[in-house]
Amino acid sequence: MVYVAVLANINGNLPALAKALERIEELKEEGYEIEKYYVLGNIVGLFPYPREVLDTLDDLIKNNLVYVTRGEYDQVIAESDPHAEGPDYIDRVDYPEYIKKALKYTWEKLGHEGREFIRDLPVYIVDKIGKNDIFGVYGSPLDPIHGKVLPDQPSSYYEVIMRPVKDYEILFVASPRYPVNARTRYGRVVCPGSIGYPPGKKHKATFALVNVDTLHTKFVEVDYENEKRLIEERIRREGLPEELVKILYHGRV
Repeated sequence: MVYVAVLANINGNLPALAKALERIEELKEEGYEIEKYYVLGNIVGLFPYPREVLDTLDDLIKNNLVYVTRGEYDQVIAESDPHAEGPDYIDRVDYPEYIKKALKYTWEKLGHEGREFIRDLPVYIVDKIGKNDIFGVYGSPLDPIHGKVLPDQPSSYYEVIMRPVKDYEILFVASPRYPVNARTRYGRVVCPGSIGYPPGKKHKATFALVNVDTLHTKFVEVDYENEKRLIEERIRREGLPEELVKILYHGRV
């Protein structure tokens, strides 16, 4: 059987991404035929490996394996003036100070090439898996960047979310950060969960495997607990806000 892997919310967390890709390779060895990956943003944003994450995704893109969309934090980077000498424009964005500091750090570390990479990303994905048409977006169909989809809602809620893209069999979204697999009369709504920014202490990094024929969806958890101390050390070494350490271990400030 053939599958696609769907990932979201890397947030500049390279060790988590590396563990997810390692698990995908293990699944291939176990007999899963995984033909491509979708990454729904945020690919950068909070954690201190933005350039390394881009390099990893760029290698996959060159092998025609991965399709990437922008997320909310990616959009902030994409909106910068290509000729700007610094990230001061981020001060005007309506985010808490610790997020602004993390985004400024990301802007600097990406450099001109990395920022161009982000600007070149689409805000949504339209593709076909098997005979099924798919629509992929970070936020929601009506608001690709800032829209929010909630987890654990009745099917009528997801029908409203799915209605604008009802010509597609499946809608991939990233904004809940919680795994969602909801069937509606219009199609299926799937959120793969979060790789680099799990929503809570009890939630491991998660991605989705989707069967291209049946659209059966399986959520796969990834453990990178042993790497968290190294991420914490890098956060502190780079002078990033202490709130990021709390997010790393607890999923929130």
